[in-house]
Amino acid sequence: MLFFKYFRLLIFTFLIITSAQPSYSALTLKIDNSKENNRSNILFFGFQDQDLTLNKNIKQIAQQIEANLISTNLFKLDFEKETLETIINNNTIEQNLTLSQIDYNINSQSVPNFQKYRRQNISAIIIAEFSYDEVGNIEAKIRGWDTLDQEQLFGRHYIASQDNINKIASYISNEIYTKLTGEEVGHFNSKIAYIAESGSFLDRKKKLALINFDGSKRIELTDGSDLVLTPNFSNDHRSLYYVKYFLNKPQIFKTDLKTGKTSKATGFRNSNFALSLHPYDENKILLSATIDKNTDIYEYDMSSNTSLRITNNKAIDTTASYSPDGTKIAFTSDRDGKQQIYVINYDQYSINKITSNHSSYSKPKWSPDGKYIAFTKMKNNKFYAGIMLANGTNEKILASGYLLEGVKWSPNSRYIIYSKKRGPYGKKSIPKIFITDIITGHEHQIPTPEKEGATDPDWVF
Repeated sequence: MLFFKYFRLLIFTFLIITSAQPSYSALTLKIDNSKENNRSNILFFGFQDQDLTLNKNIKQIAQQIEANLISTNLFKLDFEKETLETIINNNTIEQNLTLSQIDYNINSQSVPNFQKYRRQNISAIIIAEFSYDEVGNIEAKIRGWDTLDQEQLFGRHYIASQDNINKIASYISNEIYTKLTGEEVGHFNSKIAYIAESGSFLDRKKKLALINFDGSKRIELTDGSDLVLTPNFSNDHRSLYYVKYFLNKPQIFKTDLKTGKTSKATGFRNSNFALSLHPYDENKILLSATIDKNTDIYEYDMSSNTSLRITNNKAIDTTASYSPDGTKIAFTSDRDGKQQIYVINYDQYSINKITSNHSSYSKPKWSPDGKYIAFTKMKNNKFYAGIMLANGTNEKILASGYLLEGVKWSPNSRYIIYSKKRGPYGKKSIPKIFITDIITGHEHQIPTPEKEGATDPDWVF
């Protein structure tokens, strides 16, 4: 069974494009992000065409770009009110269109009048040309300009089949996002694995599912006949590891995302759960195993089918996470009376508690850049998600909920992802997936089916 449909999408870098000058309309983006930069407006040309079929595709791309960028709360998008029908029938412009922001002479071959747009407080210009190729694929030629530095930001040429044009929108969104924020990678062309919950309270089904960041291309990888939990992408993103109840015990399983082949990942016969993958050794995973009624942390080597016991304590030691360099492990334990976060240093084999007993902490996850540890905690019967420095200082709460769990990191260490219930009853009691920007604190909900519960997310770019 093939779980991924491969996309026909080609990307080219370009500097100058030779083509006829089409009719252009403009859309304006405003960045409301004074804490990080002084950018305010971005002007878009070419996101409309007189060909009605092509214009429908262009509109879909523009709407997806808008949804992507709005989700960050770093941009305020204002589309100019120009209708295609007005242009075709009258060859005129509606009175409510800002004439000073339209330049029908601008195209991908020309250099913008930087002074003109700087006077209008526009700091970047995106120019697009859309067309169909000989087999009906949509082509997008995109060029971005920085009006302040008076230089080109990027130039790209995309080709995709019409049923995959959202990929074009994601790539354009990533270009804009990275060039204007300084981030090395954008997240709009990313995938999220999660547990999809459906059915009644007495007959709850949990399925392993995949979805694109924008909510599209959702697929189910399991049928709900077995209870599954906590998916984790492999380092190469080709497989998913997860917990499945097998012979009435939680066990670690692995599914190949290309072939659909599923296999048991560990040789433990006892209950094992709370897995975490080694940052660079694909054969090693951390897990919690209950042996002789005692739960400790083990490092399991899948290549040799051997394990190394990491903790040996009468308390419950669980939810371990490697540091990005593999030299440390963060985990939770109730050995001090309340669930706290501890860090093991492999080099010195020391164990240090890095949290206080004022709250109950769980599920520590090291950020990919190694600077922070994300966590969930419970205090006064309320759930929170936050981050702290790797030594446990400078704790920062980023989200709260009626029930909040499963916090993990985005690959660029800019966001945390988690699931939460917003209340005890009705729609608020259905768990949903959220991401939060650790710099701005903005929270965005990932679109999943309305009546479906969504928990235990993992995220890859």
